[in-house]
Amino acid sequence: METNNNRFLTGRRFKMYQAGVLLRACRIAVQSYPNLRDAGRAIRGLLEKNSKNNRYRHLHKAVVVGGRTFSMMSVSGSPSPGLDTMLRNELHRSVPIPGFTKGMLLLFMAITKKCSMRCEHCFEWEALNHKEVMSVEDMLTIIRKFQARGLANVELGGGEPMNRFQDLLEILQQSDTRQSDFWVVSSGYLLNETRAKQLKDAGLTGISISLDHWDADEHDRFRGLKGAFDGALKAAQNARNAGLVVGLNLVPTRDFCTPEHLWHYLQLAQSLQVHFIRILEPRAVGHYAQSDDAVELTEEHWTVLETFHRKIQTGLAYRDYPIVEYHGTFQRQVGCGGGGERYLYVDTDGDIHACPFCRNKCGSAINGTIEEGLTALKQASGCHAYHLVE
Repeated sequence: METNNNRFLTGRRFKMYQAGVLLRACRIAVQSYPNLRDAGRAIRGLLEKNSKNNRYRHLHKAVVVGGRTFSMMSVSGSPSPGLDTMLRNELHRSVPIPGFTKGMLLLFMAITKKCSMRCEHCFEWEALNHKEVMSVEDMLTIIRKFQARGLANVELGGGEPMNRFQDLLEILQQSDTRQSDFWVVSSGYLLNETRAKQLKDAGLTGISISLDHWDADEHDRFRGLKGAFDGALKAAQNARNAGLVVGLNLVPTRDFCTPEHLWHYLQLAQSLQVHFIRILEPRAVGHYAQSDDAVELTEEHWTVLETFHRKIQTGLAYRDYPIVEYHGTFQRQVGCGGGGERYLYVDTDGDIHACPFCRNKCGSAINGTIEEGLTALKQASGCHAYHLVE
């Protein structure tokens, strides 16, 4: 396995990375505002937001992959036009830039209804394995609409996006993968070495592989398919060897939220040399909405996850371990960036939602305008669980 694809920045080197991003923001501010006073106010606003981010997201590490630096999966690598888009948007939120229309940090789009798994938590359960609705041209139309307004990141999921592999390649090849970072969210299904290299060559930035347990039998049970665990591990290795940024998506059940389970999971992630672990709290939607058991986490579970998150992100002993993202604490303390504020979700029919877990169709991204969709999202109150952070 390739070993030079992981290079974590911590301590002084991470602060130098942050200083470089701040310097870039200052340059954008000076170029964007008619006077330096407004530019200074916007930078101060950006620093205040960064302070909250550091407090609840524990941003103390970054990783260099392919000559670019990443601190979060949802933040474009530095340097890149996507990062510039994000910085300009955040400056505009602090002090409006004359004549500027803010873009989006992240578009999460489901590109297929097809999947061979039967995952406990599937949020597209009702649509699973029905007839496809969106064509490649429909998906390209949606991406181009968002990119025309400014779009930093695109995540392509499903269903299982590898079921439309040739279409996935075409989407990447015909999209502006320089303007925005493109990611695939996958179970790792059929991601062999050849496919991983093809995706990288087509312009893919990274892949987020769903791995919901450190134990093979438990993961396969959760996914409803024997061999899902081995497939996910092989996919992570193939993606790393192809030079992609690699993250693991973990949806922890109530039983999983123990220090022991999290430690075993971290050790597995470290052995795979992945770059990120993203922890997503389960929500009672999709397949979980049909469960008779309580699935959403309690304060006791939040505490376990937050303690683990803080420890791995800030502890000197974990400097060379994957970056851990846990957005739950930030959402509860500060708010949610979904609902069209910083990101939204487009489902397998091309309809706009606040996010994959807050389901309320707010217009078509294919036939309608983005402005109409954003207006409908605001009228629908955006996120169902948290207030939106502007």
